[in-house]
Amino acid sequence: MPDNEAFVKSIEDATLKMVMDVSRNMNKACLVVEADARKKCPKDNGLLAASITSESQVTASEIVGRIGSNMEYGPYVHNGTGIYAKDGNGRKTPWLWKGIGKYAGFHLTKGQRPQPFLEDARNANASKISGILGG
Repeated sequence: MPDNEAFVKSIEDATLKMVMDVSRNMNKACLVVEADARKKCPKDNGLLAASITSESQVTASEIVGRIGSNMEYGPYVHNGTGIYAKDGNGRKTPWLWKGIGKYAGFHLTKGQRPQPFLEDARNANASKISGILGG
């Protein structure tokens, strides 16, 4: 029976190299979208834009890239609130809120329009992402 050990090892090495190459390219693609999302992100004091990060994860079945923010209010800025909320998922009636600092006083609002900076960055860079990932 022929010894296929060297052949099997070369296949495993080639597979690992391909996974590492795609993972590295996923990181590059994520950084492209992350940088554009920071530019597109609405800025008041800049905390939301500064909080945007990216990561990629390799599992046995897939390589996934994620770009996002850990700021609690990020989804409300991105998807909107109240009557303007994406997919109609917001409050349907106006409400009063009491602000502090530069927003001091009571304010009546119907909500905030969506500002989908992450989605816009992904869509604007679709061809770059495809090129980086080799698609």
